[in-house]
Amino acid sequence: MAAAFSTYGFLLAAQPPRESAESAYFFLFPCLLWFYFRPGLRKVAVAFFLAGCAYHVALVGWIRHVTPSGMAGAAFLLALYNLPWFLLARRLLPRALEAGFAERLFTMSALSAAWVAIEWARCQFTLGFPWCPLSVTQWERPAILQTLPWTGAWSVSFFLVFFNLSLASYVHHLLVRRRKRTGGVLSSLCPDLYAGILLLTVMVSPFFLADHRGTEGDSLKVKVGVCQPYLKNKWEGDNAALHKDVLRRQTRFLSLMTPDLIVWPEASTPYSINRDPIWVEELAREAGVPLLVGAVVRQEEVSYNTISRVSPAQGLSPEAYSKRVLVPFGEYVPYPFRWIPGLRRMVGPVGSFVPGKDPFSFTLEDGRGNPYEVGSLVCYEDIFPQLVRESVRHGADFLFVTTNDAWFGEEGCPYQHAAHSVLRAVENGIPVLRCGNAGWSGWIDPRGYRRSVLMD
Repeated sequence: MAAAFSTYGFLLAAQPPRESAESAYFFLFPCLLWFYFRPGLRKVAVAFFLAGCAYHVALVGWIRHVTPSGMAGAAFLLALYNLPWFLLARRLLPRALEAGFAERLFTMSALSAAWVAIEWARCQFTLGFPWCPLSVTQWERPAILQTLPWTGAWSVSFFLVFFNLSLASYVHHLLVRRRKRTGGVLSSLCPDLYAGILLLTVMVSPFFLADHRGTEGDSLKVKVGVCQPYLKNKWEGDNAALHKDVLRRQTRFLSLMTPDLIVWPEASTPYSINRDPIWVEELAREAGVPLLVGAVVRQEEVSYNTISRVSPAQGLSPEAYSKRVLVPFGEYVPYPFRWIPGLRRMVGPVGSFVPGKDPFSFTLEDGRGNPYEVGSLVCYEDIFPQLVRESVRHGADFLFVTTNDAWFGEEGCPYQHAAHSVLRAVENGIPVLRCGNAGWSGWIDPRGYRRSVLMD
């Protein structure tokens, strides 16, 4: 039990908002040491299920601000996803440690690939929640992320597991295998360690080989005003009028800086924007700047969580981006759970949302009249790599993520969410602009460096 909780404890220390990314390089040590002594599979299953539940409660405990039962369900489900890996490692590792280098290398590669496969599986299903994969631990370490344009974030997760295993094999070599060997100097070497170092070299080499001088003189430059109003409980009492006033004041202030574009966070308007557009249109005309507004669009009996454009001349555009991946039990109740009595109370006060179907880019102009394309993502869509790639293929010059993490209090959620945007920026070689109701707001360049972060 101590080994399981220690393993997950080191992993938690590596995850944002904690600044201990290097813990991810040795987080598996406690469990690998335990597995060497061949504990029973039932003990392993119980220990890592309980430790996994505790880890995920600590990781996504902020969900309790919206739904304590949802937090418990997420922790339970995510712990189940990881459990097969530890059972597989328990079966393969003790034998591999006593075998030759070829079998050890195969086992280390297979276990690393199995970890990645589990992370991939978390992206595939209705209840899949690929939040904070192992690669997210390195969001503040751009040097290790530069292989992502070719391999995706999966390569970082593969590397970290492989490096853990190579170090563990090296320790086993020092304490056990080397003492059993009678050869010369070469018998004291551990090729497993050198395999891990070689993979580390491959991971960081693009960072050191790249031309860091950049081409800023030829690149697109867009001046963006980011509105971070920290709106809460917008449907209660007189909050709607108060929130409109906050948005007006912040937008007017931003317009004084002569931006090319002003962006608002997710679902920022108190009412559906297509049924209450006049005040936003008047504000856009007064500011003289186009707005990209996170807002609900209500059509007949269904709602869409959108990014809508409001221009000074044309007002509210009929074209909008609708969120394609909705939050289960937050924005809709998935089949067949919708037939369970009482579950519909978990859906928000606007009603059940309907997902959009296609990626969408807004065509805008900078201060010099040059057109550019803004790819659109709402809320947690940036945690799904394939979804982001579809938006980039649609012709976006940069991605805009509008989100509202204020639902979840002032804990780790905004930082964990922003960490995924860092991975998406590097994977796709494209800047990512984020606007959060209470943060994290700012932009990330294509190499993964966080730029111009709005802290408060």
